Amino acid sequence: MDDYAYLVAESNAAWLSGRGDGRFERYEQFYRTQCGAGADGFDLERTNEEYGEWVHRQPPRLLALLAKPVVGKVFVAFFCVYMAAQLVPMMAGQAPRASGVLLGATFVGLRIFHWRHRKRR
Repeated sequence: MDDYAYLVAESNAAWLSGRGDGRFERYEQFYRTQCGAGADGFDLERTNEEYGEWVHRQPPRLLALLAKPVVGKVFVAFFCVYMAAQLVPMMAGQAPRASGVLLGATFVGLRIFHWRHRKRR
């Protein structure tokens, strides 16, 4: 019988060959760090136990992704767009001229802001 486990990305064979979900790369990075740090003597069993503890101390990958500053900036941008989409039609219905002037001033202000930002670079 043939063993086709290496074809499945989540299998142990795929993990050991360096393919899959990144677990092997994280282990390899930890292993190399431990090898470089311990010049006196390297204990593979102790390193493997420390790797298990290290993995449990790391935040979940999704949580680490959500904690990045870029995600916060994107969230704020989407929230601003959502609020503007709710506010502008309501304002345009109640005060069309004032909302037109406000939108024009906002557009000009954004153009000036981006022009100055580009000029600094």
